[in-house]
Amino acid sequence: MRSTLVRVKAFKSKIFIVTLLSIGLMGCIVKPNIESTYDQGCNVEKHRITLSVEQVAKFGARNCRNQHVCKAQLVTQVVGASIILPVSAIISGSIALVGNTLFWLQEIKC
Repeated sequence: MRSTLVRVKAFKSKIFIVTLLSIGLMGCIVKPNIESTYDQGCNVEKHRITLSVEQVAKFGARNCRNQHVCKAQLVTQVVGASIILPVSAIISGSIALVGNTLFWLQEIKC
């Protein structure tokens, strides 16, 4: 019985930590940025794609009719924000990988 209680407490603490991390990253996306430099030796402009984390939204005020509606809206915002960051990281990371590979192939010609 005691080991079950310890497991439940450990599980609750893990959920609490994940919730805090999710709330901290709410409304954030990963965005690709193009940086350009000029190489005088090759007489070309070199490009590089970097990634940055940008905050695009915060929790909005909830228009609640009752407590159940407020809970549903909060859960929707937490789940949505928990999905947006990793999805944008995968998409932006793919863009950066392909773009930097193409830029690198152009630099080889110099």
